[in-house]
Amino acid sequence: MKYSYLADTQALIKFLEGKKVINKEIDDIFTKFDNNEILIFLSAITLVEILYLEERNRININIEDIESLQKLNPNLIFIELNVEIIKTAKKITDINELHDRLIAATARYLKIPILTNDPIIRKSKFVKSVK
Repeated sequence: MKYSYLADTQALIKFLEGKKVINKEIDDIFTKFDNNEILIFLSAITLVEILYLEERNRININIEDIESLQKLNPNLIFIELNVEIIKTAKKITDINELHDRLIAATARYLKIPILTNDPIIRKSKFVKSVK
């Protein structure tokens, strides 16, 4: 079985912009993804955040770019928001921002680490992040 990670919005954006993704370890994970060696999951919330940032001209990436990436690399897997993820989010008490909590809850629900540079998510006792 392939290793699996959930990428948060900023990690995904940095990867798609061709920038170093947070640190060497996370950058290496995205390189392995490019080589079809690992799975990267995306929360539906990340897709919503991409839409929001693109509509406000804060990023040059759009949903079509994400769809194109998924067509090129089937190791990119979209995770829909569901009741179980929402119930998981309710248990995460150390991440106040709702979108971040839902993204973290998706990783916890899937039992996989999250790729993020968000210091609050990285400090959470409810989700494992790649440091």
